Amino acid sequence: MDRRAAEELIRAALQRDDPAACELLWDRYGADLLAFLQAALCSRHDAEDVLQTVFLRIVRKRRHLAAARYLDAYVHQIARNEATSFLRRRRRKRPLESDSQPWLVPAEAADTSREESEALQAALTRLPAVQREIVVLKTYKDKTFREIAAMLDLSLSTVASRYRYGLEKLRALLKDPES
Repeated sequence: MDRRAAEELIRAALQRDDPAACELLWDRYGADLLAFLQAALCSRHDAEDVLQTVFLRIVRKRRHLAAARYLDAYVHQIARNEATSFLRRRRRKRPLESDSQPWLVPAEAADTSREESEALQAALTRLPAVQREIVVLKTYKDKTFREIAAMLDLSLSTVASRYRYGLEKLRALLKDPES
């Protein structure tokens, strides 16, 4: 089923207040939101916790969601808001640092060692969140700039420039991890 048909099916289920709408939402957005939250929070464990909160908010806002003009953007904005709230709470306790367990899982065919993956994950953690989100979504989740722009409610040129700046900074961090 293509993206637009899936959204219409979800929207119709939400308008009927059909309990299956939650399952449809999970099937359509669960993996993407988890990837987005992992990039934002630099922790798979925290991302999974926040994802549960996101879906609770989605269920509570289901009537607003049914009327949303852009379902993708609305769902991702809920996730972004929850991630921001989580980071604000966590910052009071401890600074952002990479989880000891890997949150960045390269593609199966990737020919990288564990050390390379850890170095990349540590470097990604040091990127500004706005760049890290886009780099991870583009590189590891194969999202197009257009899809990322819709998810994050940004212009295509903003997404492209943040991606470029993120890659430049990532290259510099990988060459000189102390910078």
